[in-house]
Amino acid sequence: MKRSAIGLSIILAGVAIAPAPASAGTTGALYDMNRLLSEPHPFDITQRPAPAAMPAPSTMPTPTRPVTQAPPAPPGGVDEMADEGGYGILSEIRLGALAHDQGPFSHQKEDGVDINLEALFVSPRFFDPIFSPRPHVGLSANAGSDTNQVYLGLTWEWEFLENAFFNFGWGGAVHDGETAEVDPEKKALGCRVLFREAIDIGYRFQGRHGIMVHLDHISNAKLCDKNEGLESVGVRYGYRF
Repeated sequence: MKRSAIGLSIILAGVAIAPAPASAGTTGALYDMNRLLSEPHPFDITQRPAPAAMPAPSTMPTPTRPVTQAPPAPPGGVDEMADEGGYGILSEIRLGALAHDQGPFSHQKEDGVDINLEALFVSPRFFDPIFSPRPHVGLSANAGSDTNQVYLGLTWEWEFLENAFFNFGWGGAVHDGETAEVDPEKKALGCRVLFREAIDIGYRFQGRHGIMVHLDHISNAKLCDKNEGLESVGVRYGYRF
């Protein structure tokens, strides 16, 4: 009888502490075992969701080369551009009327008016060490029957008082006058090829234009038997390109 009572007590105690189906008590709360059993294994990659598609990269505009603007004209306008060769090799044209054989370095024999035409060219870079003279070529044609000349050389120019300028030209000339004392009314210039020097004092206006007083001299520096020399003086107009 005692053994039956003990066995019945053990059976009732086991039933009391046995968990309810699919649930367990944890500190007074219930946990759903079905949820735990239905979750996938943490190392099972077959049931993981596919990664989201990467968004398409935005379309970047094609870079364009910046527009290059032309540099502004130099402050001095035409003159500086001409000296840099911006208008070709021709720098200036000068035209004038000169009183023929007027001294002051020789006595007067000839007379008349010379028509003078001269072209000045842009100074090349290799003339920079000698203060950038402009090469020139010109002619002076006498309106009468006296000495004519063609010449070439170099012209140096210096500016002062804003728009005023001074020129010095040096070079050589070839003439068609007398070399010996054949005609008392003609200069005996000694050599056919002579040295030539010239000066101009002028004023430049509106960038391109200039007006100047001109004096030139030709002689042979006493290298020939005769050396009477010849000077002409007058006014010239210049146009710079």
